[in-house]
Amino acid sequence: MDPTVVRSTETLLLDTTVYIDGAKPLGLPPGIVALLASHPVRHSALCIGELAFGYGSLDPGHPATTRNRALIADLLGRVEMTNVVALSAAGWAKAGSLAGALSRMRGFAHDRRRALLIDAALFVTAQETGLTLVSGNISDMDLLLQVGGEAKLLLYDVGPPVSAGSAASP
Repeated sequence: MDPTVVRSTETLLLDTTVYIDGAKPLGLPPGIVALLASHPVRHSALCIGELAFGYGSLDPGHPATTRNRALIADLLGRVEMTNVVALSAAGWAKAGSLAGALSRMRGFAHDRRRALLIDAALFVTAQETGLTLVSGNISDMDLLLQVGGEAKLLLYDVGPPVSAGSAASP
């Protein structure tokens, strides 16, 4: 992935997948790492909540819990709260409508519907803020692009890049 795909003036908004994939042994694709190092980054309040939920829901008896909690605590500790953006009430309504309609049309199970709501909220946050959403969740973001209007997205796969660029005009 070529970091010049995203203009140097763009500010990035991270999906929770970026934090999770960055912590995995394979890590993020080199092009995403380069973008994160060279562009301003904003964090979604929703992603902060997802990470904190993960921290709280880890089984204390599991042998990997101590390591995973330390990793999540480190991630959350590095987020500057002045760089956090939140979705408006109108944005939540739009995200709920998008996720509900897509879930119904696709026949998604209840847990899948909730996951799509979170993805729709991030998608709409990118629309409201004009930020470029970086996500490894290609399937849900593709669905949202089909019915949710334009948004600036940079989608990646932990394998070879499958999609890069902006769904909106540069």
